[in-house]
Formats: sequence, C-alpha cells, structure tokens
Amino acid sequence: MDLLVNVAQLLKEQAGATHTIDLDGPDLEIDGAGPAFVRGRIVLTRTDIGIWASGDVAISADATCSRCLVPVTSSLDVRVDDIFLPRVDLVTGAKIDPTLDPDADTASIDVYHVLDLTNTLREYRLAAMPLAPLCREECQGICPQCGTDRNQATCSCEPEPDPRWATLRELLT
Repeated sequence: MDLLVNVAQLLKEQAGATHTIDLDGPDLEIDGAGPAFVRGRIVLTRTDIGIWASGDVAISADATCSRCLVPVTSSLDVRVDDIFLPRVDLVTGAKIDPTLDPDADTASIDVYHVLDLTNTLREYRLAAMPLAPLCREECQGICPQCGTDRNQATCSCEPEPDPRWATLRELLT
C-alpha cells in the first residue's frame, strides 16, 4: 500500500469534488522505525486553493512502557485534517509562489501532482502518542532500589522515606 496519491484529476475538478482513499495496510513505512499498521479512510476534497485531506485513521505505535521498560504496541486513533497546496499550476505548469500566504500551515503537492500522506500521518501519530506509555494500567514498574520487575516478582525492599516530608513527620510525633 502506498501513501502517494496522484491528485492531478482531482485538481482539474470543481471545488467540492472528492476522492476517497481506504487505508488498510500492515507495511506502511511512516517514520523510518519500521513498518506501521494503518487502517482508516481519508477523503480528499478539492478546495478553491488546493486539497483538503480529512478522515479517521488508526495507526499502530511501538513504544516502551514508562514503568517497566517492556516493549508496547498500541493502536492510536487520529483525526486527520490537513490542507495541501499545489506547487505548480496544473494547466500552465508555472510555479506557484509559496509565500502568497506565509501564515499558512500547509503541506504541498509536488510538481508531478502527487500528494504524499506519509509526513501527515507521521505528525498525527507523534501528536497522539502518550507522554508516558504503559503496558497496562496496573503496571507496577521496576523497583528503584533493586531493579526487580514488580509485575514478575515481589521484592523485599523498603521504600525510602521522602526527606521533603521529614519536618511534617516531626510535627506528627
């Protein structure tokens, strides 16, 4: 499955014309870290200035549990919503000045009228990744003193008291 879509025909049509892309592939390379599974549907809609890509996509993500350090693969649900602007005029082939709208946060369609969804999906996946991924919600993590994985075995380490609470402890005794 490819994330490159030739949109020349869509660019020739009136604003409002659509083209639907069904994504269902186990081998999509979107970030150089190996293949990702991507499933969903993206609708490309012709606008007066370019193409609007929108849709709901589930993307697999590999991470490491922030508590016990085991590898974790999860599925992230993302809502894609991006504008793509052409770099050249479809009829004349003349370059379109990208500085016409310097505030526009848009991607571009290449000079061959190919829209590449790879970077878009990569960015949405990165934005959806949890800051501290977990293998499961009740993960107990690794003992900070002896290094035992507390999900696999129990350790006999006593928790060290936090010195910041020492003054309060003295008031209570």
